[in-house]
Amino acid sequence: MKPRFTPTGVVVVGGGMAGLSAASFLAREGVGVTLLEKAPILGGRAATRSFEGFSFNRGIHAIYTGGAASQVFKELDVTYGYGMPPKETFVLQKGALHPFPADPLGILRTGLLSAGDKAGLIRFVTALSLAKPHAVAHMSVQEWLKRHAQRPQVYRLMAAAARTLVYSSALELVSAQVFVERLQRSLKHPVHYVDGGWQTLVAALRDAAEQAGTRIVSGAHAQNVEHHEGLVRGVRLSDGTLIPASAVIIATKPQDALKLVEGGDHLPLRQVVDGLLPGQLACLDVALSSLPSSRYTVVQDLDHPQFMSVQSLYSHLAPEGGALIHTFKQLDPVHPTDPREDERELEALLDVAQPGWRDVLVRRQYLPRIEAVSTLPTAAQGGFAGRPGPEVPGFANLYMVGDWIGSEDFLVDASMASARQAAQILLRDGSLSRGKVAAGSRS
Repeated sequence: MKPRFTPTGVVVVGGGMAGLSAASFLAREGVGVTLLEKAPILGGRAATRSFEGFSFNRGIHAIYTGGAASQVFKELDVTYGYGMPPKETFVLQKGALHPFPADPLGILRTGLLSAGDKAGLIRFVTALSLAKPHAVAHMSVQEWLKRHAQRPQVYRLMAAAARTLVYSSALELVSAQVFVERLQRSLKHPVHYVDGGWQTLVAALRDAAEQAGTRIVSGAHAQNVEHHEGLVRGVRLSDGTLIPASAVIIATKPQDALKLVEGGDHLPLRQVVDGLLPGQLACLDVALSSLPSSRYTVVQDLDHPQFMSVQSLYSHLAPEGGALIHTFKQLDPVHPTDPREDERELEALLDVAQPGWRDVLVRRQYLPRIEAVSTLPTAAQGGFAGRPGPEVPGFANLYMVGDWIGSEDFLVDASMASARQAAQILLRDGSLSRGKVAAGSRS
């Protein structure tokens, strides 16, 4: 027997962090909200899997505080435990590990740079402090670095940092706005490693949504958005059930969003989705019974687009005495690589930074092609401003949210910012009933 759904003000399709945030903002204002998630659990890419006390995220995750995500968490009263990476980090070059010159004293002391390189790095830091992210939106990261990091070793150092910050090795494509904004912010605000993995954030957002009155339905597979002449009427599930609604917010991956609208035949949305350039990573996470070395816990590879962090040393992700190490390789969407070779390179990084890790291995998780971000803001499209807005063209009451939507920020910050923006548009519109579910048809 099919479940019966009463008409609702808004249906949100997708139970990741963007969908939960949008639902919370609306429900707090008295709007009737039903959230649908096709998976048994909420979270999407923010889901966490537990194994013998180890908390495996879907690849490496961190919150760059001071952006939209931090603001939304505050607005929704979401709190979480966290740790922060150490001040001393390292770079790997030609098989040798060196302290990263992250402050004036580190620049003076490092053997990684010549005297000329040190002066060049100081000039780079000065240029960074004066840069306006929006002013370099149409410039690539590669071009910006060539202008301001002219010495080869300084360029090599900052290009490695850039690849990690923008989650891609395609520096000739990605907008410099992404790199400049994120590096400036990381110098002013701390990075957070979340205790218990990102599922704790999902759980907190779920509590916020449900306490505000959102009805959450897991295992509900949305098939398509029902509409009449561009006016949304509700969401049809795969079992034929129609959930009537005054508006719909799609909080899914781009390709899933496309399928929900006229079976993928809505040309304006197809053109948007086809123009996206996803950012993918190869992620190798290893759970160890003990940590071989407590010194080299955060390592940036200068010779390969790779990064390693022992997040469990700074946040609660592993049982007492154990360790969970995250490594990832930033991929190039234009020049594909062999996943097996990517894995071997990540293992080699572990061999240098954490020798003996194989002897204490408890479990490993290799994600050869995880989509870290649904679209990379490119210089050709003008950085963040080149992403589509939340309104779906051709519809009066259909919206999209996620890390590929809106002109604000990157990764989870973009997801949260777009969720807040879509909710604000709906609330300003004034067509939604407050304090009760909106009237609608039933099928």
